[in-house]
Amino acid sequence: MTTRTSVIDAGVVTEWARSKRHTGQTELSACRRLRALAASVPSGQAIVELGVYRGRATGWLLLGAQEGHGAHVTAVDPWGMRRDHYSPYSGTYSHPATYQAFKSHMDRIDAGPEVLTVKRGYARTTGAKWRGPAVGLLVHDAEHTGAAVAADLQAWVEHLADDAAVVVHGAAEPGVVAATARVLGTGYTAGWRYTGPDGWSYDEPVLIPWTRRPGRRGLVVAHRDPALLRPATPAVEDDPGGEEEAAPADEGPQQPEPADGDTGQGQAGSGREDEPEDAWS
Repeated sequence: MTTRTSVIDAGVVTEWARSKRHTGQTELSACRRLRALAASVPSGQAIVELGVYRGRATGWLLLGAQEGHGAHVTAVDPWGMRRDHYSPYSGTYSHPATYQAFKSHMDRIDAGPEVLTVKRGYARTTGAKWRGPAVGLLVHDAEHTGAAVAADLQAWVEHLADDAAVVVHGAAEPGVVAATARVLGTGYTAGWRYTGPDGWSYDEPVLIPWTRRPGRRGLVVAHRDPALLRPATPAVEDDPGGEEEAAPADEGPQQPEPADGDTGQGQAGSGREDEPEDAWS
């Protein structure tokens, strides 16, 4: 039996002529950045997209993964499951035609289950139940409020790889940058570095604006620095006398190391912890 291998159609994914490009709400500059970040994710790590809509950004993530190390992409979205008016566009997000447009686009770019897993569910509850590999790239494009972004990121932060990248889209919305800072942390010792629009690295989140409309969309891009996650190893100086140091006398039983306790993160729930998640088929 021959195993099917998807080859993502770069021409369809990257087509940007107004009459031909796939509909979506992710700007071209953000799509290109996602493509580059996805290409750097190792094959043993996962790429997770929270908030998919019609799949424009999904295609760019799949293309980048294909051009890089072949990391598997998981796309998470409630689509028609959510009925509340949480956004001016919530009616469009929840419309059955939106999910059909996503599926059609995945078929058109040749995204099969060997490269893409689709979960119909909420970001928080999917994160609480995640049993996949460490996440090398987490893309948040779900509800763009400070409270929702913080809860969603909190549900996924424990699954992030030591060298992970996190992208938060819609960061120009009020409270989103601050919410990212609350969860990931600020300061050099927090373990995260944030990319600014000038390409420099900062120790707190910086908005990368959409140049066409700076007050809309935009990104926060964070990179986890493994060197900041490990305690510094004290330097060992050579004994100028060349003599071995005598072993210390027995001081009795040592105190046990404190056990690792609760991280305090918990499971960020949405109040809907029993939503079904439909795997791509």
